[in-house]
Amino acid sequence: MLKVQELSFNAFERYGRFLNPLDCGDPVGSKEDPLQFYPDRVLQQFGASNYVAFNPLVIQPRPLSFNVAEIHERTEEVFGGFTRDVCFHVAPAGAKTPPIEQFEVFRLPAGWWARLKRGVWHHGPFVIGHESTVGMVVLPPHTYTNDCHVVQLEKPIHISL
Repeated sequence: MLKVQELSFNAFERYGRFLNPLDCGDPVGSKEDPLQFYPDRVLQQFGASNYVAFNPLVIQPRPLSFNVAEIHERTEEVFGGFTRDVCFHVAPAGAKTPPIEQFEVFRLPAGWWARLKRGVWHHGPFVIGHESTVGMVVLPPHTYTNDCHVVQLEKPIHISL
């Protein structure tokens, strides 16, 4: 069973980056302005396209276990902005099959964002709690058809909060 970890730079750095939108440093202009803009806080590289697609994702409550993982070999993935806390599983890039013993699970607080590096094993997040959530996945268009290698695991991996 995998224990959900809190996001920290040291724990998550090998998989990508994360963003707490309420802790972004200094805005452009004054901190006293009622509208504060924080540019370029999460950068994402695209090898397959110069277009970006914002893909809504609705997550219903489901059991905290997974038996599937995927990678994108040519692009990174950014997801977040969920209305509720979620958790998600990742394993290091580099292997052609998921390194089962290396999976980790992280909690992404509501409103935060995560960027996964190319080749990091992952799959859809799980909502924490008993209510659905909605957020976004940011990828080049059609990544799910042209740069998504999905693998079924032999047995499910359980997650512990």
